[in-house]
Amino acid sequence: MKVLVLLGVIFLTGCGSFQSLEQLEQQAFLTGDWSAVESRERMIAKRKARSGVQCPAGQVGYCEKRTGRSRCGCVGKEELNAALALR
Repeated sequence: MKVLVLLGVIFLTGCGSFQSLEQLEQQAFLTGDWSAVESRERMIAKRKARSGVQCPAGQVGYCEKRTGRSRCGCVGKEELNAALALR
């Protein structure tokens, strides 16, 4: 029983400390310390990069890697099929 109470307290304290990006920006305006905002923006960018490319209907995501850099975008299905047929 004590373990459940302890886990509940840990869970609630973890959820209570989250600040939105807007709150972090307001705090940065007051203090001049933008490190928390920059850290959150880096985290958001990493999350978007992991989730992949979101393409509209009729298109598919395509990524190519050249000289160690990945570049992703959306192409039409017909264009992709034609490019793959040439190989």
